[in-house]
Amino acid sequence: MGYHLLNLHLSQCEVFLGRSKNNNYSDKSKKDYQDLLFSLFEDIKASVNPSTDIVEIFEKQEQLNFIFKSLEFLKDSTLNSIPFEVVSCLNLAMEDWIDTNAYIIVTSLNNNIAAYSYDPSLAFEDLLYNSMEVQYNISFPKRLVQINVPLALSRDYFSSVVLYHELGHFIDIYYNISKIIAFDLSHYNDAQWQTLEPYFSFTPDIEHFKQNQDFLKSHIAEYFCDVFASQYIGNTSNNYLEYITKNSPYFSFTHPSTINRVKIVDDFLNNTQNPIVDLLTAYTLNITGKQIGKRHTTLNSWDFYKFVPIEIKNESELHGVFPYFWDIWLKGNEDFKVKSKVSNGLPHDKLYKMLNNLTEKTIGNYFIEKDWELTKQK
Repeated sequence: MGYHLLNLHLSQCEVFLGRSKNNNYSDKSKKDYQDLLFSLFEDIKASVNPSTDIVEIFEKQEQLNFIFKSLEFLKDSTLNSIPFEVVSCLNLAMEDWIDTNAYIIVTSLNNNIAAYSYDPSLAFEDLLYNSMEVQYNISFPKRLVQINVPLALSRDYFSSVVLYHELGHFIDIYYNISKIIAFDLSHYNDAQWQTLEPYFSFTPDIEHFKQNQDFLKSHIAEYFCDVFASQYIGNTSNNYLEYITKNSPYFSFTHPSTINRVKIVDDFLNNTQNPIVDLLTAYTLNITGKQIGKRHTTLNSWDFYKFVPIEIKNESELHGVFPYFWDIWLKGNEDFKVKSKVSNGLPHDKLYKMLNNLTEKTIGNYFIEKDWELTKQK
């Protein structure tokens, strides 16, 4: 039975691979990764025979699942699925923290309007990568950083600010930041815990909560990712978060209350003393050797009011485009009418499309000019 079902799995995978042959990617590294998947599949297929035992069948099942999941994210990272501009901005943010030659950011589109999330399964499965290298002599020089995105919002720049938060989850796991903090907090005495308690009011039994590493780690991770993202996009993710959660005062198993999350980001951006911000800043510097701090420039350009893209000079200004167009939107049509000198302003739907289009052109122009400068130097 196992042998026949493994062959079914192989057949399903072969069809999926066939559909992916003509995928068109924005960078060569994704194509190289896909080529390795094809080679891996052929080696798995060649190694299967009627005498394959149950342990080997289960192992090959995991390897085939690896191919499926990798292709799922790769196919949703093609030029036609998600703008390269968004991923390019995330790549620059990732470069601030790790060696990006070892990782590729990819996306998977989901039919869920709240589908923003990070999936660590293809970046940190060392055992699986090692087994494939030993059995088939195939190694992946780069691993996939998987971010889930709502299909309906895949080309929406307003909600794309949330992707910086999801990238924060990758950085957190890469360095084990929240895990280390959670372990240390579990050994805090009552006096040390007192200032932190308002941000971790999970249960009346504080001692029980302090010892529950899963709860503690999840909440710290969310706080870290909120602060991590705000380095690049200011408080724009707060706008989105407050709306979709209805500014919830309640926490869950995995997430702190929205009120606490918003406060921590605001305190960080306003340089207001906050024990959680202090904790995250100190531990991140100690663990990574890198400082949490503002990494975007506040733009004062009038270009969007003139319906032209902004000429971006550096990466800090590039990240600053996100709070810039959010600020225009939040000020409303009356403000836009005055500054743009358009007599009746713009209906909300036209203003929305205009801001998205100008943002795409602004970011795209920056990377085109950057690539052109690199070409001239060769």
